[in-house]
Amino acid sequence: MDTMQLSGLVLVAITFAPGAWAQQAITASPVAPIISGSSAPTNPVLAPYQASGLPGLQMEDADGAAPVELAPDKGRHSFHLHLDEQSLVRQVLNAYGIQVAIDSSVRSQVVSFDVDDVDFTEASGLVKLATDAFFVPLDSKRLLAAFDTKANRNQYERQVMKTFSFPGLNANELNDMQNIARSIFGAERTVVEPGQGKMTIRSPGAQVDPMNRTYADLLDGRSEVQLDVGVYEVDKTRSPNVGVVLPNSASLFNAKSEINSIIANNSTLVDEIISSGLASAGDYPAILAILLASGELSGTVFNTSFVLFGGGWTETGAEWNTTSANMLLSSSDVRSLNQMQLRVLDQEEATFRSGERYPIMTSSYTALASNSSSTATTPQIQYEDLGLTLKVKPRIEGENEVRLDLNLKMESLAGSTINDIPVLANRQYTSVVSLRLGESALVASAMSKGDSLAITGIPGLSEIPGLQNAGDRQDTTDSLDLVILVTPHIVRLAHREAAGAMMLLPLH
Repeated sequence: MDTMQLSGLVLVAITFAPGAWAQQAITASPVAPIISGSSAPTNPVLAPYQASGLPGLQMEDADGAAPVELAPDKGRHSFHLHLDEQSLVRQVLNAYGIQVAIDSSVRSQVVSFDVDDVDFTEASGLVKLATDAFFVPLDSKRLLAAFDTKANRNQYERQVMKTFSFPGLNANELNDMQNIARSIFGAERTVVEPGQGKMTIRSPGAQVDPMNRTYADLLDGRSEVQLDVGVYEVDKTRSPNVGVVLPNSASLFNAKSEINSIIANNSTLVDEIISSGLASAGDYPAILAILLASGELSGTVFNTSFVLFGGGWTETGAEWNTTSANMLLSSSDVRSLNQMQLRVLDQEEATFRSGERYPIMTSSYTALASNSSSTATTPQIQYEDLGLTLKVKPRIEGENEVRLDLNLKMESLAGSTINDIPVLANRQYTSVVSLRLGESALVASAMSKGDSLAITGIPGLSEIPGLQNAGDRQDTTDSLDLVILVTPHIVRLAHREAAGAMMLLPLH
């Protein structure tokens, strides 16, 4: 058993060893040419090749079946051959001291083979390409050559069993690992143990190392991104009130008639004024002025602003209401800030919400109680996320660039109902933006804006050029803006290469 720790991944390699369990597995399936026994090969697939003249096979160590490695003679040779494929395989490999058992599936067609100054590794690789054959080592000096097909590989290649441990993966992720073993590496015999986080495979030994490296690369961990999110809400209200309020009504009166009426109604006071010598008889303006100054008169046309024009019995007065001037300004500026940091794995979605969960009754169920006229009503409640919902999905592109998938949703009550169910107002924005490290994505939205203008004064007067302030103008502006700033930072970069190492697998 071989155990290796790789970044949180424990890889345990188990190979068949002589014994009752291994022997029983081999007998049950002739697809596993694992050599075991005391003196002669018990595997029915390899037995014919021992009987064909090859010497006896070496028994494997009882502690485990170590991989069989060829030990060819060192040296470099040149070949210029024109003969059938079976003879080509035998003649080339014999030059390096390797004995060959040729399976009947190897073709007998004639090929040309011309190479100069090659060692065993180079020569054997070229022979495989020229004959479409593959080699199965039997011991250090012998091998089996067969035509390269999936059936032949399943029949002749040495099979090993290996158990992978995947701590922390759920059942779906374990199934993905199993699919990789089956579809990419052709390990059709796989058993998954979700409760223990393990997967046991049985496949040719040549594919175990590429599979091991692939899983180690996958489980090395994904990159991690930190998102600095700032949410700015600016609520501005401005209401200036500037202008002159001119009188909008006036009353005309005859001055003589109004004075005579006042004197007649206050004859006692008039006699006292005359007797005291404050005014002479017939001096009505002086008598009226003394009465106004003493405060004895109220509610008359002379108690308000007035103007006199004309003379004699036609002297006329005019009164009007109050004139005022306004120079007021009412302004408010409210700013709120939510700033947070989110750490998320590469290609995973992070969600930020600001608002409240509002209960909305979608329906109700009324049931009549048994043996009673009373009813019980049960409401059906659904909670809605009112306010701001921001979803960000980062994707690292290279080492200095991050792509952000932005999804912004704002939901609020519209202020109306249908069948007593509140109507919701929704606004949504989606975008994809690519940023270099240090750059930020800015999303701005004018959530609401209102303008109102109220003018008090003589109609049309304030519209005359130069007389814009000849009326009272009250202009109110109310705006609510939302600004979201997202800045990504790469915290951990797991895979710096665009692709993993290339691994050559046999084509079946």
